[in-house]
Order: sequence, then C-alpha cells, then structure tokens
Amino acid sequence: MLQTHPAPYAVPPVSNSMSQRVAIARTLCIAFMTFVHVQPGIAENVYDREAGFFDIVYFVLTRLIGLSSVSLLGIVSGYFIVSSLVKAGPARVLAAKLRTLVVPLVSWNALMLALLVAYGVLSDNWRDMLQATPLGIANAFLALTEWPLVVPLWFLRDLFVCCLVSPLLLLGLRRSAPAVFVVLVAYTLFGTDWYLMQRPQLLLFFAIGMWLRLADIGEWPLDRVLRPFLAGLAIMVAIFLALRIERVSIGEMNETLRIVLDTLLRVSMAAGCWLLTGVLRRSRFGSLLIRFEPYAFFLFCSHAIVFVFGGILLRRVFGNYGSELYPVSFFIQPVIAVVAAIVGLHLISRFAALTFFLNASKGLPVATPPSSAANRNSLPQQTR
Repeated sequence: MLQTHPAPYAVPPVSNSMSQRVAIARTLCIAFMTFVHVQPGIAENVYDREAGFFDIVYFVLTRLIGLSSVSLLGIVSGYFIVSSLVKAGPARVLAAKLRTLVVPLVSWNALMLALLVAYGVLSDNWRDMLQATPLGIANAFLALTEWPLVVPLWFLRDLFVCCLVSPLLLLGLRRSAPAVFVVLVAYTLFGTDWYLMQRPQLLLFFAIGMWLRLADIGEWPLDRVLRPFLAGLAIMVAIFLALRIERVSIGEMNETLRIVLDTLLRVSMAAGCWLLTGVLRRSRFGSLLIRFEPYAFFLFCSHAIVFVFGGILLRRVFGNYGSELYPVSFFIQPVIAVVAAIVGLHLISRFAALTFFLNASKGLPVATPPSSAANRNSLPQQTR
C-alpha cells in the first residue's frame, strides 16, 4: 500500500545493489532494443513468412524482448524522477529534461538529416527524406504525430511528455494511486490517436516506477512480489509464439485486444528483466554491463543511424532477410553499434559542444564505483 509522508516529503536513498541493478537494466534493455532496428532490407512483413528456426529467434529478439524492454526503461525513469522532483522542484527538473532529452532528440535527427542529404547527393536516393511541410519538419525532429528521422528517438519525445506531467502524477499518486492507475490504463487502451504520446503505455510504466519509489518497496520484497510474474511471462511468450507460428498478424488484431496482450507482455517482460538483473549482478557479466552503462545513451541514440547506413553495405554481402547469410548480419550489426558507441563517445568527449548536443553533456565515464554510474536519473532509453 502506498505510504503517505508529511511535508516536507523526502524519498529514501537508493541502495548500492539497487543502483547496480538499475545500471545493468539500462544497459541490458538498450542492448536488446538494438535488435529491433536491424533492417531486414525487404518490403514485405517478415512475420508473414513460415516460421523456421531463425524466424523464431528473430521474433523473440525483436518483438518479444527488444520492443518489450522499453517498459522497464520507462519504469526506471519514473523511479528516479521522484527524488529529482522532491529535491529540485518541477521547474528545475523540466529545464534539465529539456537539455537531456529534447536537445539530443533534435541534434541526432539533425545529424541524420545531414547524412541523408549527403547520401541522396551521392546515390540520388531521396526515399527517406523528411516531408518539406511544417508538420513534416516538426515530425522529423520532434516526432509530434509521426516517427522522427531516427525512429527510436520517439522515446525521448514521449519520455519528455512523461516528465512534463510528472508533477501531476506525483500529486495524484500521493493522494490516490488506484485512481491514477485507472486513468492511465484507460489512456493506454484508448489514447493511441490522441497524439499526446506515440506510445501511451509508456506513461503507465513511468507512473509504476514513480509509485514504486513512493511506496518505498525494498529490493528483496520487490523480487518476491515479481517472481510469480515469471509464470505470466511464460504464458505471454507462449501466446505470442503461437501467433507467430500460425502467422496471425498482430497488427491486424482488434485494437483493444492487441494493446491488452502487448501491455501484459511488456509488464511481465519488465518483471523478468528486473529479476535477471539480480542474477547478473552477482556475475562477471554484470560488472561488464555496469561498466558499459555510461555509453548506453550514446548507443541508444546512434545505433539506428549505424544500421541504416552500415546495413546498405552489409546487405550486399549477407543479403536481405530470408537469405542464408542474413543471420550473420543480424547478429553482427548490434556488435558494430556497440563498438561505434564506445569509439564515438571517446571522440565527441573532446569537444564540449558535441557532448552537449549529442550526449546530454555527459562525457567519458570517470573512475567511480559502479553504483555511482547507476544513479543517473536522466538517462533515456527504448525504440519504436
């Protein structure tokens, strides 16, 4: 049950192990999410094909894990904004989010536009250019009603909207959390065409994160509560795999049914990923993920650009989706994106302006304990 606190309200500090798990979650989810944007290189829907072994692997990594990872990233963002609102106040928080969310959103899309123009001049291929109308330009840079030029960056736009309404969410969650969640579930089901957010679900997950921080649920009690969700995750995975094997188009389902199934998958996947961070934290792989976390935002912003232009060359070697060698390209491109993110952040960190525009003013990681890196509450994450 949500705890109430007298003013002035102060949230308890985050434990070391919780901070480490958050850092692991951010890195892991962004790494999973990169698979979503590896381009198949063909026009038809890849889910229409008869499901062979790689088709199932592709479906699991992209549709089940990759897209669903956004839910946990939204929860993490909501979890940390509570302390920022309490300590700094709404005005300073929103000013900071303009710098850490909107500036990179515009900057990376501007870089994409420059690359598309250069590619168009060299190849005479202008297919992916923005629409030269006021709304088309606004969408290209800010994703007002359509995807931006760099598709995954819609998440920064939606996350900024979450931050805009976070003071109201905080007030509502303190007074009546059940009422807030009823409203948010209704918005998730029926708010797709409102243009407030590209993915209305994100506001629900963001609010869940805020509620978890307000309720001050400990790390281990939270794990105990989430373990039964693994059974739900198994059921949802089985349902989605059955739909894929039978080649049932998820996009052509009844809209409400599709959203319900997708939300249940994302909630259970978020629980599963969070429990996985507890296992990974005690392993060597966990320390590696924590060390990479300072590069995760740069990876999030840059990977789709790497795939768009790198994929042009790789598809000539490995072919499109359906060719025998395409799996090599599918698995190699996220690795290339990770290397590019590491190299890219090292390069731009030499210039304060580039760091400001492309990485929210965060330069190279300093030699601090892993838990310190995990407390960056402005790190955006998730996808299309």
